[in-house]
Amino acid sequence: MGYIGTVTLYGSLLALGYVFALFKRGNALLKNGVVLQGILPALKPLYARAALSMILRPKTLPASFLSRPLPSLSITSKGIVADVKTLTAYRKLCGLPDCSMLPLVYPTVESFCMNLACMCMPSFPVSVIGGVLCRYTATMYKPIQQSELLTYRQRLHPMVRQTSKGDTEFDMSVTVLAASGETLWEDTSTFLSFGNQKRAPRKHGDEGDAQPNWDHYATWQLTTQAGPQFAALNGDINFIHLHPMLARLFGFKSNIAHGTYLVSKAVAAMQHGAELLYPQTVSALFKRPAILPDTFKCSWQQASLGGSRFTICSSSTGKAAITGEYGHGKAAVAKI
Repeated sequence: MGYIGTVTLYGSLLALGYVFALFKRGNALLKNGVVLQGILPALKPLYARAALSMILRPKTLPASFLSRPLPSLSITSKGIVADVKTLTAYRKLCGLPDCSMLPLVYPTVESFCMNLACMCMPSFPVSVIGGVLCRYTATMYKPIQQSELLTYRQRLHPMVRQTSKGDTEFDMSVTVLAASGETLWEDTSTFLSFGNQKRAPRKHGDEGDAQPNWDHYATWQLTTQAGPQFAALNGDINFIHLHPMLARLFGFKSNIAHGTYLVSKAVAAMQHGAELLYPQTVSALFKRPAILPDTFKCSWQQASLGGSRFTICSSSTGKAAITGEYGHGKAAVAKI
């Protein structure tokens, strides 16, 4: 064996050893009902598991789960304090002012690793890349101090729904509790698992495509760096977000902005200069990928009770990437 062959062999053995160490390190995270003290799930071991799931698990949710529930999976992290470095970078990236309270969408950034850990558990039935985020709702019931000690509880909802197009939907939720056990915040992320049938292309006149002529708006010029920048904060390093060349491998013209990043920027725009009331809630429907680079226009229409309808449109296509509602105060949240 020559020099190059020897180096290749040892390099391969080291790589396999590293992957094995990651798998072993991640075993504790992948037990249903696990309770972690003072830490959130580590991402590196989960990345290795997620990559393996692409090979070993189906990309679509098996049809049998339409007649039986998904496994009841959950994970809890206690004694969590917001990471100051991540929070500061998140505020800057999303256009939020410095404040002692956590922003409405921020706990979703911190808890992405918990949803990923759930998807990597052995009994989770579909590949990690088999679910696409299609809807999102987050509610903050009371102000949360960034120095507050919190408990994060994540769970997979057992029921699966079938859409009119033959796809299936499932929900994951995260709840944030105070040290006293009081619920302070919660979100629900709905994932779509595509069926096997072919789809007809969307028509230009589909509902929600037209950009509304609302009085309030904000405009963002986003480069291809918006994907990796937000991925560095929440840990979602799906290839479609990271680089145009990687996204093209999955059929996209370029990389895609994270949906929760655009929702965060929309909330920041609607909150600008307003007195914040609690509870606060935001709900979003992700209609189509937000391809980068592009200029996006977020338009919103305010209601009398403190609520707003909003839409985020691509300037290059004139179509809505995201539509949703935001409200603060009991009356507004009750309507959403």
